Amino acid sequence: MQPSAKSRVIAVVVAYMPDIDTLRALLDTLLAQTAGVFVVDNTPAADRRVEALCAALPQPALHLIRLGDNFGIARALNIGIDAALAAGATQVLLSDQDSLPAPDMVAALLAAMDDLQRAGQRVGAVGPTYTDRHTGITFPFQAHIPGRFFYGHRRPDAAHPTVEALTLITSGTLVPAQVLHEVGPMREDFFIDHVDIEWNHRARAAGFSLFGVGAAVMFHSMGDAMLRVWRFGWRQESSYSPVRMYYRIRNFVALCRLPTIKWRWKLRNAAYWIYFIYTQTVFGQQRLAALRMAARGLRDGLRGRMGPWRG
Repeated sequence: MQPSAKSRVIAVVVAYMPDIDTLRALLDTLLAQTAGVFVVDNTPAADRRVEALCAALPQPALHLIRLGDNFGIARALNIGIDAALAAGATQVLLSDQDSLPAPDMVAALLAAMDDLQRAGQRVGAVGPTYTDRHTGITFPFQAHIPGRFFYGHRRPDAAHPTVEALTLITSGTLVPAQVLHEVGPMREDFFIDHVDIEWNHRARAAGFSLFGVGAAVMFHSMGDAMLRVWRFGWRQESSYSPVRMYYRIRNFVALCRLPTIKWRWKLRNAAYWIYFIYTQTVFGQQRLAALRMAARGLRDGLRGRMGPWRG
């Protein structure tokens, strides 16, 4: 289903040494649903896999921007967003390389955005309901729950097809062009991880609202693989490399230093990150390295040392 004539949705996909079959499925799906796709490639210059894939998809709506090295997801998003806006996008759809939207995801997001705007909402972004490919878990959205001191989680349902969310993940998020101009670019010093969360909180601080959409569906890979962990019973979680541990912990600490984020969110989210360190360092395959990198992330976050991990 194509977007309405009044909308010109352009997608921005960030790639870094991707699985080509997964990326091709994503591009095929997005090309069928949008007015154009910009692929911003962070893969080192010697690796031409993304270039070869894009050459094999000779569609005028597909554009490749090769950066020649890994400059991080935030810079790649900013470059792609600028290109999409210059191409006349009315809304920009952001995507990671390992997502697979449903065939009608963009149309469902646009319809929800239109309904919310007609209802008087100042919409900053809408995002799909997503299911993790590794664990099969369909995630709810962080949301304020009446009567609760801390935030909780809610899922859209028949009575409430959209949920006002505190945060949305990057992949699948649809953002109006005017919001991107007003809120500003992604923070490039975050490099990877929590780039979306920082921007989400900045958008909400600027008076915009974010919404999760039940009718918009997407599959997405959270982490690197599935991890079996114990928390009052065995369950499945996503596992992450030690380097990702570093970024996730460091950037969470950086979030906690921001005045635009409410302290109750910081405190509630801190409980999750303590649990996250537990799962990765007790049940992960690289436990000692994960613990060491988490400690370095905490240290650098407290010191304000941002940017890429230098080793």
